[in-house]
Formats: sequence, structure tokens, C-alpha cells
Amino acid sequence: MRLHDLTALPGVDLRLRVPGPPERLNRPIAWCAPTEHMDPSPFLSVNALVLTSGMGLNVRDYRIWDAYVERLVDVPVAGLVFSTGSAHRELPEGLLRACEHHGLPLFELPPDIPFVLVMRQVEQSLAAERYDELRRGWDLADECTRLATEGRSLHSVLAKVAETIRARVAVLDESGFELVYAGTAPAASARSTLRLPSGGARSFRLQVQGVGSDVLLQPLLGPVGAVLAVQLSYTLGSRSPMHSREAARFMDALYEERPAPTAVLERLAAETGFDPAAPWGALLLHRIGGIDRFTLRALAWRARVRLEDSFETVRFLEEPDLTTLLVQSPLGEAPLLDVARSLFPNTDELSIVVAESGEMDELPLSLKVARRQIGPPGVLSAPAVDLTAIVQGLPSAGLTAMARKLLAPLGPNDSNGALLPTFRSYLRHAGSTRAVCEELYIHRNTLSYRLRRIEQALGLDLTDGEALATCALALRLLEEPTHH
Repeated sequence: MRLHDLTALPGVDLRLRVPGPPERLNRPIAWCAPTEHMDPSPFLSVNALVLTSGMGLNVRDYRIWDAYVERLVDVPVAGLVFSTGSAHRELPEGLLRACEHHGLPLFELPPDIPFVLVMRQVEQSLAAERYDELRRGWDLADECTRLATEGRSLHSVLAKVAETIRARVAVLDESGFELVYAGTAPAASARSTLRLPSGGARSFRLQVQGVGSDVLLQPLLGPVGAVLAVQLSYTLGSRSPMHSREAARFMDALYEERPAPTAVLERLAAETGFDPAAPWGALLLHRIGGIDRFTLRALAWRARVRLEDSFETVRFLEEPDLTTLLVQSPLGEAPLLDVARSLFPNTDELSIVVAESGEMDELPLSLKVARRQIGPPGVLSAPAVDLTAIVQGLPSAGLTAMARKLLAPLGPNDSNGALLPTFRSYLRHAGSTRAVCEELYIHRNTLSYRLRRIEQALGLDLTDGEALATCALALRLLEEPTHH
């Protein structure tokens, strides 16, 4: 019930004498507070409707009336109802002036209308409103429960809440970090926060922006808070499929130096809830700046919650400084790279790498390629393949022996051990004379001399692209510990 509803109460005949600012008449009434104290503020609470006949204020000094109204405004009360007849035949001039000065709405009650009638009418209206809010709250909770049992994401359930109360709602963790939000509200609008029930060590809150008073929010959002808490716990908790032992086993197997056979990976993927035959997407989050591991975890939580809104299946693996998220079955047309950029518009302290694989056979190598791209801040897409991935995909003892034989002449023919490091630098810098000389701290003439010796020892023409690629592959094979 709002202040402006008082003039419409049947059989009461309340007259608005001082309206105050326009927004004050829209203030909610929490309860009725009849009082004759000169200073009733210790007995009042926010949005009380004060009813008085002014028996303790039979004074003419304006300063006393001004101090009285100032104390009411400081509470702040919703408004003041003044009954004329018993102590004052008409509204005191000092009271009118004070209410106008402080912007406190003032209503005049005729002498033949008792306070109890006003209180009864107001309490009946408040009771009806509270019942309606509770009913709406349970209806909303039932609808959100239905969405959750259908497997809808936390963001989808939150969007239903935002749509119902026409506000912006967000779930915050214990540090105030916003995990997921839905709806819109003006930037300068009021915020109210409700604690979500939680039986674990973590605590979460529901922040509502765009609804001015939490008096109505508690009965409306109290029931749905339990639904959100359960779904949040399921999404982020250790028993969620996203964070299950099966998911950890599968992703650990993908990161092994020697990946398990494809049949084993397919079985682990199916146990985790993936479709082994469907395309894959991966998102790697790595902290590189001053953020601590708790902030990284909060960012990863938010990514997991939001990714559920874009992909049917989301699983993750947490390491001390890195979180890997695997996704399948997109629910929209947006590519994973675009989804990642929308999730992380500000990435100064994060390195985020996106990778995609068409089939299970390439997924382990694709993840390792993505892992090697971690470093620069921002969101970037991993290349389809790099040289290390090609080498890792060729586990052949015979090929390693052939590579050792190809490069063997650089050993006996090199008295000071400089030819092999020079050749390695030359291949790494794609034949850039300046880059090689800067790395090795040698003169251009020295480099030319060494390259001639390398050509003679290997019997190769270093201007031949195929020969250079063969040597680069041979060097990488010998450097890979898995092929020693």
C-alpha cells in the first residue's frame, strides 16, 4: 500500500493537506503507528504511518513543530495523519509550515473518524497485499522449479525472476563478485540484497536493482531464493556433472603426455555426459596479472554458469592457475570465440585461449596446442595445429632414429659445439639473419661461416624449403621427451 492510496480508503475521508515531493506519495506504508509522544522516533521504524492528535504538542512555537517533523523525516516515516477536534480544532499553522519545509506528506483526519478505523483499513490493505505477494512468490517459485527440473540453466531461471519483478537481478558470491545476472535497470536505481539460503561454506546473495523497497521483495523472492540456491549449488558444487569425478578423469586423460587410446577416451567422454562423436569446444582461463586464485575461481564460476546458457554440455577441470572448460552442443549460432569475448570484455589479467576440435582423435592434441598459446592477455583463438602437435602425433621409434641419423653429422664435425645451437636458432627464426645474430651474440660473417659448415655436414641446401622443414621436424622429434 502506498501513501497516495490513503485518500481512496472507504469511509475514512482523509484529506491530503501537504503532498510533499511527488515521489513521497509513492512511498510504501509498512504499518500504522498511533502515538502522542513529543519525540516518537525511538518507537518508529522505516515507512511507518504516524497517527496523532497532537495532545503532547499544544504549542505555538514553530521551532517545536519543526523539530518534531524533522525527527519523523529522519526515521524516515512514510507520512503523518493528524486528527483534528480533540486537542486542535484545526491543523496547527506551525505543523503545516514544518511539513512543507521538510517535504513530509500530511493528511488531515476529521474529528468524527476514529484512528482505529484508519488502522483497520490500512491493515486490511497491507494484509491483502502481503497475501498477494506471497502467492506471487510461490507461483514464481513453482515456475522456476519447473524450469530447473527441465534442465534449464541458472541464467534462464534468473531471467524468469527478472521478467516477473521487472528489474535486474544478479547472483553475488561472498566477495560481492557477480557470477550471473539477468534483466535491466537504470544505472542509478536503488539496489536491494537478499541472502540466498546455503548450507555449505560458500554464501551467495541475490541483488535486485530497479525495485525501490525490499519490504515487498522478501515475500515475493523468499520462496524462489531456495530454488536458486539449490540450482546454484548444483551448478558449482562438487557433485555437479560439471565438477564430477568422471569429468576430472576424462580431462586428466586428455592432458596425459601419451593420450589413452581413442576407444578409452570415448568411453570416459560418454561417462562424463559428452557425445564422443560430436564436435568439441574448449576454453582455457589462465591468470597472468595481479589477480589471486580466488578471483580466478570466481571468474571461472561465472564463465561456467554463463556457458550453460550457450551450450548444452559444459564440464571443467581446475588447476592452480588454469581452468579448462569443455563444451558441446551449442544452443545458438554464436561461435565459441564470440561467446568468450562477451564473457570477458576486460581481460588485462587473464590469458584466455579458445580451441575447437571436430572429432575425438584430435581433441587431446588440440588442447595441448591451446595450452601452449597461454601467455598474452586477452582472448585469442588457438591455431589448428603447431609443429609440436605434429611431432606428438608421430610416436614412432623408427622416425626418431632417422632424425638422429640426419642430424648426427653436426656432432663430430663441430669442434666447439656451436653448429647445432646455431642451426636450431636459424630454424626457429625462419632464417632471419638479424634475429639469429642478436640471439647468439655473433657477427653476420660468423653466422654465414657456420651455415656453410652446416650445409657441408648435412649435404643439404638451406635455401630448399622442404629440406628446412625436414630438419625442423627432426630437431623437434629429438627434443620431445616422449620420443627419447
